[in-house]
Amino acid sequence: MKQFIVLMAMVALGVFLYLCIAGPDDSVQSALGALWRHDLASHPYAEMRP
Repeated sequence: MKQFIVLMAMVALGVFLYLCIAGPDDSVQSALGALWRHDLASHPYAEMRP
């Protein structure tokens, strides 16, 4: 149980530091969305996906 609490604390600290560095205009959700779109566009079979 202690390891799970430490894991959650590390994730929360990482998100907090990301928000401090990125600023209020950027969000984790928009960054993940951009990464997802980039992955879809760079995949050689992207046009075959539904």
